[in-house]
Amino acid sequence: MAAVRVGSNLTCILIFMTDATPAEPGDELERLRALVGPSEIAYESLQADRDAAQQIAQAAMAETGELNGRLTEMSVQLSRARQDQDVLLLRARMTPWRRVVNRAKRRWSTSIVPRASHVVDRFRSS
Repeated sequence: MAAVRVGSNLTCILIFMTDATPAEPGDELERLRALVGPSEIAYESLQADRDAAQQIAQAAMAETGELNGRLTEMSVQLSRARQDQDVLLLRARMTPWRRVVNRAKRRWSTSIVPRASHVVDRFRSS
């Protein structure tokens, strides 16, 4: 190693390496890889691991969506079963005459009223 001084200030340092030429080209490559980072094979391995992890995550997200759909479907089925149970318990407590009146009220509210309101709306719009 040698340093060149100009005046009293150190302006430039020149480094002369006597062992700069390696014995084999592979040694220099290994030295550079040690300085720079992992090899191409390790990089490709990391990319393959990343791609595999990404596919696993996507599969897990798809399964989560499918399970959420099943949960929603089961929730709807449970709500319908509870409504049916409520109706059956109500009917079990009714007398036959009360059952006829209840059925007529339901028919009136679910079938006749909507149709009549539709006819009235058409009449008003024309």
